[in-house]
Amino acid sequence: MKTVQEIHHDWLTLPDGTRLAYRAWMPANVAANPVPAILEFLPYRKNDGTIIRDEITMPETAAHGYACIRVDLRGCGESEGLFEDEYSQQELKDGCDVIDWIAKQDWCDGNVGMVGISWGGFNSLQIAALKPPALKAIITQCSTDDRFRDDIHFAGGCLLNDNMDWAAFFWAYALGRSPDAKLVGDEWKNIWLDRLDKMPFLAKPWLTEQTRSDYWKHGSVCEDYSDIEIPVYAMGGWADGYRNTVFSLLSHLSGPKKGLVGPWAHKYPNIAYPNPKMDYVAESVRWWDRWLKGIENGIETEPELHYYLQESVLPQTDYEHRAGSWVSEPTWPSRNTHYKKWYLSDKGLSDSVLDSDPLSIRSPQTVGLDGGRFCVGIRMDMENPADQRIDDAGSLVFDSDTLTEDLPIAGQVMAHLSLSSDKPQAYVIVRISDVHPMGEVTRITHGLLNLSHRNSHEFPESLVAGEIYDVDVALNHMAYVVPKGHKVRIAISTSYWPLIWPCAENATLTLQPSQCSVSLPLNLQPTMSDLVPRYDKPVAFDGQVMRAPSSKRIVHRDYKTGVSTLETKEDFGRQFITSSQSEIDFTIEQALSIHQQDPLSAQNDIHLCVDMGRDGWRTAIEAHYVMTCDVNHFYIQAQWKACCDGEVIFERSFDEAIKRNFM
Repeated sequence: MKTVQEIHHDWLTLPDGTRLAYRAWMPANVAANPVPAILEFLPYRKNDGTIIRDEITMPETAAHGYACIRVDLRGCGESEGLFEDEYSQQELKDGCDVIDWIAKQDWCDGNVGMVGISWGGFNSLQIAALKPPALKAIITQCSTDDRFRDDIHFAGGCLLNDNMDWAAFFWAYALGRSPDAKLVGDEWKNIWLDRLDKMPFLAKPWLTEQTRSDYWKHGSVCEDYSDIEIPVYAMGGWADGYRNTVFSLLSHLSGPKKGLVGPWAHKYPNIAYPNPKMDYVAESVRWWDRWLKGIENGIETEPELHYYLQESVLPQTDYEHRAGSWVSEPTWPSRNTHYKKWYLSDKGLSDSVLDSDPLSIRSPQTVGLDGGRFCVGIRMDMENPADQRIDDAGSLVFDSDTLTEDLPIAGQVMAHLSLSSDKPQAYVIVRISDVHPMGEVTRITHGLLNLSHRNSHEFPESLVAGEIYDVDVALNHMAYVVPKGHKVRIAISTSYWPLIWPCAENATLTLQPSQCSVSLPLNLQPTMSDLVPRYDKPVAFDGQVMRAPSSKRIVHRDYKTGVSTLETKEDFGRQFITSSQSEIDFTIEQALSIHQQDPLSAQNDIHLCVDMGRDGWRTAIEAHYVMTCDVNHFYIQAQWKACCDGEVIFERSFDEAIKRNFM
């Protein structure tokens, strides 16, 4: 292991003269012995945003003989310029220029890797597709190859509530915060005000583009997988909203590739939850050694995929540990996969087609209140699905017989449905669950489909009322063993609040059960693996907790109005961070309300507050967003406010009406 030196803050200059702020860790003898470099390129403020995970992972990686460079996007943190949008052409060009700059530094041997989780996972794929010459390999985590199909904005052609939540959260977490006065000098307030004044209101374009248009195709590497020629290691977690990407990349990339999926939320595997964690640095260094240093360590001959096969568990909104075993697959799609088909009937799930009368469902709009969040790990806690029995009461439910042997699901469950709607627009949600002997119901995975998108996310089509359609609903990938003595449940609903915004029309769906089926991918003889290195170190925080975090998640039901409200509060506490010598206080309060019979009553109200700084640099920002709708439009009202030393120095309001497009 090498002694590591740190550059806490410096700037690199792009060809257009814009300076981007970076932090770096590299071996102390790097001047005499240049090393490969690993870039993470983010908007999340390297000085106080991703500081905890950076200080855990990057110095340890640098000690293995790498220069680890953490760069903020233009217009973020202390970087100059103005931010435009997610994964803009400017961002990707900047990324290529940053890689070129790194490769030419005296401390770099000319070989560069790129790494990232979420945003950094996205842009590492996108920049790999642009083929900057010095970029030799990437590790992409919790990312997407299709920005419309699998992102925080839409799923299955349905609008996620996270679409607006993310616009509000991103402004408060990254864009709206002030640059650090100690690092940028006396002009910090003018820089901040200029950014705030020119900052895009991202909720508008993200909601306006309701089909898989060119807006979403940009940055979606699935448009041409052959653009990515360098080695790709894709990682994810079963509790994360982006787990499907690991499997689609393994299925479509032609170059060297590897995949790993643990039980984790939206976090790096060495700081993720639930346990067991993985020694991410040890695993990533093996990847970098092979592709950046040319060390023949055999990683490319190992099984292509490792995934964590989870054991059955009682439903909980938080898990400290998930029991299970690591499984290896030589390639993906797996030759070990066997498919079990069950047919739907009014008697439940059957191995053969049974005669059954049509079955109809118009779910209460409150179905989904126990569905958890889209992407576990972005907020504080209580994000996993709770017991599904209440949601099942508003759904069509099909149970299997009691299992006589374990059922190890591993892959993507597909539901084939034959159905009609009494309205031109409708949604269908399919959940597969583990029914325990005492009646508790654990959701295994789910799938969503806007039926107007049944043939295409790009060109939606209305339904003809009463006409029968055959549709396929893809559920999110999962690995989960339903044990003998339990039952498998398929639940079908027409709503799933608040995960998705309700359809404009309160449709009734009618299923033809004898023509409906579910196909379950099974690994009946999984190959257990001991190649995934465990990691048991606690997550360290170099600083002081000045106010402890706290949270709540409560459902209120008003019997007079008929409105149910999911109220959440996440108080991330007040912390003093040693290396930035600053304090951060961050809170989020949200109320998601709906009348059980009225999809047009939906309302999402979110309020975020940040207070941060030190003596001589005290700043605060607030964001308040409210989303409502009628049958033709979505409405978003928002307010931004920024304060310096307790005085309001900036305010801006928005009032947007956005036409619904098959939503």
